[in-house]
Amino acid sequence: MRGRGRFLLALASSALVAAAGVHAASGAAGDFARAGGVQLDLPDGWSKVSPAREATLGDPRTLLVIGTDGVRAMQSDCQVATYRVPADGAVVVVIGWRESVGGASFLPLSGMKLRRGTFECFSGRGAVARVSRRDRDFQVNVLVGDRASESTIDDALGAARSLGLAPRT
Repeated sequence: MRGRGRFLLALASSALVAAAGVHAASGAAGDFARAGGVQLDLPDGWSKVSPAREATLGDPRTLLVIGTDGVRAMQSDCQVATYRVPADGAVVVVIGWRESVGGASFLPLSGMKLRRGTFECFSGRGAVARVSRRDRDFQVNVLVGDRASESTIDDALGAARSLGLAPRT
């Protein structure tokens, strides 16, 4: 390949790399977010959120947080409801234990339903599930703003129900 051909190939490669970076950051259809050994489907327009700083390093700990635009960590004494959720937004917070603590079968992912009063430090609607994967227990939490659309609610519940273990690399 000569001058112009190499230039066009380099330009095309750069465009693909840039597009892939935007695609992964913005949560386009078919993407997922991974952290702490777990993964969630990432709805279109959603992104991974930096977990709030936790006061203790014990169990359980926050593993993965995803949310709509405007979700961000805030200071709170509560582990799950320590995120600002816009009135039209939602957040999914996954916490996990290092070892099994039992009791994960009574709140399955398939039975998640939004209710008020689910979380002590959050007045909006929420849902929770507890599941076990490879002898580890996880709690999947959904917090939804009061003006969230049905589409946003469906995305939040769908992402929560997609919980899986991240492939080991």
